[in-house]
Amino acid sequence: MFCLSACNNPPKTDQELKDQAAQTTQQVKQDAQEAAANARVAAASAERKVDDVAAGVKQGIQSNSTPGTSGTLDINSASAAQLSGLPGISSARAQRIVDGRPYSAPHDLVTKGLMSEAEYQRISNKIVAD
Repeated sequence: MFCLSACNNPPKTDQELKDQAAQTTQQVKQDAQEAAANARVAAASAERKVDDVAAGVKQGIQSNSTPGTSGTLDINSASAAQLSGLPGISSARAQRIVDGRPYSAPHDLVTKGLMSEAEYQRISNKIVAD
């Protein structure tokens, strides 16, 4: 019985082995390129987050040294990370606020359809549009 099964599966030829190795190598190459692309996207995202944190630190330092502005965020210059710290503002909404700049007044968030009047009322005393 063993002899019959061995006879039915002849060993692969050199060309078949080369072809299989080439296909496997091509697949590994494609996977490596995809992994590199994903790594670039992740690095860009991490860089953006670091920039947001740095901008927040800078704004925090400046707001503490400027009388009358502590506790408010300028919606025209605050980072998405800072905006997402406001009550009811998700990171996705913060990014939409950043993308919708510039604003002539804080209430533009409502008129541009980025939030409801009730949502705006929750943060109206925490934001400015300079």
